[in-house]
Amino acid sequence: MKGTNFTKQENKKDLKRKNIIEAATKVFSQKGYIDSSIKDITDEASVAVGTFYSYFNNKEEVLEQIYEEISDMSLKIASDISMGENDSVTKKFTLAMTCAICTYVSNKELSKLLFVKSMAINESLERKRWETLDKTNSYLKGILEHLNEVHSFGINDINVTSILLTNSIFGVITYWIDERLTSNLKDMIFSLCTYHLRALNIEFTDNEVNKYINEVLISDYEELLK
Repeated sequence: MKGTNFTKQENKKDLKRKNIIEAATKVFSQKGYIDSSIKDITDEASVAVGTFYSYFNNKEEVLEQIYEEISDMSLKIASDISMGENDSVTKKFTLAMTCAICTYVSNKELSKLLFVKSMAINESLERKRWETLDKTNSYLKGILEHLNEVHSFGINDINVTSILLTNSIFGVITYWIDERLTSNLKDMIFSLCTYHLRALNIEFTDNEVNKYINEVLISDYEELLK
């Protein structure tokens, strides 16, 4: 019985922490990180300021947790959707990239903080940006190793290629989120996908890639096209 009560207490704590994170996500997106206060977050979460400090030392810790969750969500979705055993390499690659990009685009203001403004805020958030890049690089490295082993793609230097992939993807996302790139979302994803498929010598047709991008956008991210 004591164990059950302890579990319930832990679940309640997890829900409160999640509530604060969700509230902070909304506040940061609407007001920006700099102009948001802990009081803004607690008001949105309908909790006392003291409750906030039971879970976080400052708003920076909340933002770092949000980044962590967005990064993990992006890689998990990309990994899950590319697990279809009978899918072609082109389909797996396009679905994974589209889902990963859309995860960041769905959290546009927070992604802008991470990839555009993090250096201007402090070193801690800049480190979080590098952690996100490193996670993605490790994920892409695994994909490239699989392609080399199973499909004999002949990638000469997987380490360099995965870094090139990572930085080109986040470079384009950064420009798009900061509105320095005026392409619409679908065209931006199509260009990224076809560029990398071509660079990796993966056979594809434009119709195929467009079809797989549409599968993701229409099913889960249609609101981003508006």
